[in-house]
Formats: sequence, structure tokens, C-alpha cells
Amino acid sequence: MIIDGHNDLLLRSWRGQPLRHLELASAARSGFGGGFFAVFVPGAVAALDEPEPPYSQPLPEPVDRDEALRVAEEQTAILEGLDVTIARRVEDFQPGRITAVLHFEGAEPLAPDLSDLRAWHERGLRSLGIAWSRRNAFAEGASFAFPSSADTGPGLTDAGRRLVRACNQFGILVDVSHLTEVGFWDVADASNAPLVATHSNAHALCASSRNLTDEQLDTIGKSDGVVGVNFCVSFLRADGRPDPATPLAEIVRHVEYIGERIGIEHVAFGSDFEGAIVPDELGGVDGLPTLVEAIRARGFDDEAIAKITHENWLRVFRRTWRPWLRYFERVDDEPRGTLLEAMRAFAVPGLAVDLGCGTGRDTVALLGAGWSVLAIDGEQEAIDRVQAAVGADARLATQLAPLEEARWPACDLVNASFALPFVRPDRFAEVWQRIVDSLRPGGRFSGQIFGDHDAWAGTGIVVRTRVEVERLLEPFAIERLDEVDEEGSTVLGRPKHWHLFHVVARKL
Repeated sequence: MIIDGHNDLLLRSWRGQPLRHLELASAARSGFGGGFFAVFVPGAVAALDEPEPPYSQPLPEPVDRDEALRVAEEQTAILEGLDVTIARRVEDFQPGRITAVLHFEGAEPLAPDLSDLRAWHERGLRSLGIAWSRRNAFAEGASFAFPSSADTGPGLTDAGRRLVRACNQFGILVDVSHLTEVGFWDVADASNAPLVATHSNAHALCASSRNLTDEQLDTIGKSDGVVGVNFCVSFLRADGRPDPATPLAEIVRHVEYIGERIGIEHVAFGSDFEGAIVPDELGGVDGLPTLVEAIRARGFDDEAIAKITHENWLRVFRRTWRPWLRYFERVDDEPRGTLLEAMRAFAVPGLAVDLGCGTGRDTVALLGAGWSVLAIDGEQEAIDRVQAAVGADARLATQLAPLEEARWPACDLVNASFALPFVRPDRFAEVWQRIVDSLRPGGRFSGQIFGDHDAWAGTGIVVRTRVEVERLLEPFAIERLDEVDEEGSTVLGRPKHWHLFHVVARKL
């Protein structure tokens, strides 16, 4: 199976243009299993197509957000009408069928306050290039130039940094292709997920502003990320010429260089089919088996070929699309202090509901203290971990559901350790009222609520001021309300400003 890092089929279809490289009807016969299908808003004036070097093109004008949203909706509808599976999880990639990763090549369709990011994620958005080669509300892209470095302008805006953090939280891959070098380092600093360049090459072999320096390649490798080698001849050749007679060996040259530099685990394909001039010797998707054999002829064994063609992309999808997996791997086993304090306040144990049970550490502590527990989480990984940790125990029930859809009976304790901030903001009030209504008189809530100064505020999570938190707790006698507003770090070791409230409260 071959997974590819970039194609512009949707753009050409939206324009009514015939396809040149990627006929889906025959693609599967070449082993093509799908990959990144880009939603791209061309704007009124696009950069010149494949100029002769040397060149230095000015950035095209920014695109109006309403226009970008209209085009994105239309192109996404085209994708939804194709005979493909839209990827929402790694398991959607199966041999014999084509699976499409919905990818935004430029974040122009998104609201700058990220209020629509969740809706796009629910529609299937799993990959995002923050900027194409122009400015938008989130970043500036690298202008097209040869010979040139990618150090052509500024990087991420504050909104762009919030977007990276939000993508990490939702499990959306962040693509650094087309970013300036400053923007690349901004993403590397802000992201806790593997770094990915879906369709970029080695600057050491072709001095295009679109290619990656050795230092950038090294950083992608250290993050366990992937570089998808671009088949565009202008980004392959040492002279940067747009010559379709470019031999297939030029693609292999970049695969070899990146693999030797950062490891074969970090290089894959990123063809740019339908969006670039590719070698005539390759032709299109039907030529992929020929490319694979050319790589094999350079001494790559079956294991290396499997990594290049699909396994590396699948690994990054698995690590990125399941954002809680990284958390589960790093978090300790100690129950939260707010839960322990709430448990000590009861004379006898009763029924507890553990919302967002995660690793199961709070559930295990409750069962150990004699409680019956309904553990609820939207991730199958969490439910599996709880069940594995507890084993056969009739006092444990589990429910796989997002908190917005979860239902639970009357109970004595609702525990929500760091779960409530990740409820959909437009449904937080509904979930909170369900918590209040489910607690029996004398029952308790324990958990955390994020404050409005938190570094993640503005990334689509729920935050509240202290006054708003106190208003939420009006049906309760407050037993603990500790406010934290300080610099710290995440479980993954990333610096972060924390503003949150640790809460224990008894229902009146």
C-alpha cells in the first residue's frame, strides 16, 4: 500500500480541469491507498506556475476569509462525493481501497478565534497546513524563490500559536510545508506532536525556498515526524528548472538523502500530484510501482520500502490523531488530590461517576476505597486501560461516549479531573447542569475548571473567570476552591502558563 502526502485533485476538480496524475478509477491497481487530499483556496492571483530560475516571486495577496470558507465548503463537498473513505482514524486505511485525509493547505477557511475548528474536525479535518505561500491571520508562508532559503519573512501570529495548540488537542496533524523558516521554528516550539512536512524536499540538494534545511530535517526526525518527498521537478533538481524530462532518480536522491540524514523512519512520499510538474518518467499514480522499484534498486530492503510507502505515515497518524495516547504514556498513576479530598469527606462510599476517566487512576482509587464506579470516556483507549487496570470487578461499569452525549444515573460523587475544559463550549452548560442534577443532596463534585488566563484559552477549550466559576458553584457549598495562575509545564514537559481552579463542592 502506498500513502501519499499531498495531491491537488480537489482543486482541479473544483476548477473543472481534467486530471493529469491521479485517476482514482485506476489508482488502486498501482497500490495507491490514498493520502492527503488538499483543500486549497487559490485566490484571485496565484504565483506564476513553475518559473525558470533564478526567480523571487512576491507573495500573493491574502484571501478573504468568507471567500476561503465558501471554496473550502465546495471542495470538501467534492471530496465527500468521491468513492473514497474519509480518514478519521488510522484503521480506515486498508489495502484495496482509497482513503483520503482531509487537509487544509492554508488555514484561511478557519475563523481566527478557532470557533469552527471543532466542527471541521467532526467533519473529518485531520491535517492542516497553517499557511500556503501567502499571509493569513495565522502565519506567513515562504515566497517562491530560487536560489533562496526559506528565511523569507515572519512566522506565526499569536492566533497561529493558538491554532497549533488547538490542533494538538483535537488530534489534527500540523504541516510545516510552505511555512517560512521562522514559522517552522515557531511550530516546533509550540507543538507537542510529531512535526510533518507533507510535501517538501532537502534544501541541501535543491536550494528552493520551499525546501528544508538540514537543521529543519534534524528537528523533524527528533520529533518522530515525517518528510513527504515532493515530486515537483523544481524542488528536486539542483538547478531548480521546471523540466519534465527530469529523471526519476531525482526523487530517489531526496529519499536517500533524508533517510540517511534522519533515518528511514522519517521519509515518505508527498507527490504534489495534480499541483506540479512531475517527471515524465513517473507520469502519475500509475508510475508509483516504478518509483518503488527504483528505490529498491538503491539497496532499500522490504522493511525500508514498507516504511517509506505507508508505515511512516501510519505511525504519525496514530501518534497525532490520538492525542490522549501521548498523555496516557507519560502521566503518573497517582489519583488527583481533589478526588482524594472529596472521598475523605464521605462517611461511607457510594456511587461515583468518573467523567473523562483517562488512564483510570481515579477510578482505581475509588474502587480501592469501596466505591462503585461508572467510568466514562470518549476514547476507547481509556476504557481499555481502565478495564485492564481493574480486571473483573462487578462494582465497575464503563461507558464509551463523549461527555456531551454521556448519560449517568443519580449518584453521590461526580469526578471530572481535567475533563471539563475539553467539553464542546456550546454544550458545556448542558453538561454542567447534568452534573448538578445527577448529584444527590450531600453529594460532591471534584475536578478542575480552566481559567481565562490559561495559555490554552482561545484554542477551543472551555475557560471561566473566577466570578463565573463561583456562579457555577451556587448550588453547592464550596469545600475547596484553589486558584492556580502561574508558569509551569505540561505532562509532556512543554512550558505552559496554567490558570485553573481546583474544586471540591458539596451539593446543597
